[in-house]
Amino acid sequence: MLIPENNKKELALTEKQETFLTALFGEAKGNPRAAGDIAGYADYHQPLRALKDEIITRAEEQLAAFAPRASMGMINALDEDGSLPGANIRMEAAKQILDRVGLAKREKIDINTKVEHGVFILPAKDVINE
Repeated sequence: MLIPENNKKELALTEKQETFLTALFGEAKGNPRAAGDIAGYADYHQPLRALKDEIITRAEEQLAAFAPRASMGMINALDEDGSLPGANIRMEAAKQILDRVGLAKREKIDINTKVEHGVFILPAKDVINE
C-alpha cells in the first residue's frame, strides 16, 4: 500500500545529519564510519541510531532506483551465450535487488479442499408411554 507523500512524518534534519546521509549514500559508499568522519561526528553510532528510519527509507529508494537496471540485466542475460565471466553472480545480484523492492517471484498456493459431509437420516423417535 502506498502512503501519500503528505501523510509521511517529515523529519527535520540538521545540516550535520544531512551531510552524514549524503556522504553515507555517496562518497562513503555505505561505510558509516567514513560518513561520520566526513560529517564531523566523533562517534558514528550516534547518527546511525538517530537516523535509522531515514537511512532505511533512502536505502529503499536507492534499491528502487536500480530495479530497472536489475530487470534489464536479467533480460539481457537471456541473449548472452555464457562467455562472460560472472554472469551468475550478476543474475543473483539482480534477483536480490528485485526481491527487495517487491518484485519477487510469486508463489501460488492451491487451497482447494474437498469436504464431504455425510447427512444421516435417523428414524423417528418412539414415544415412550409410562
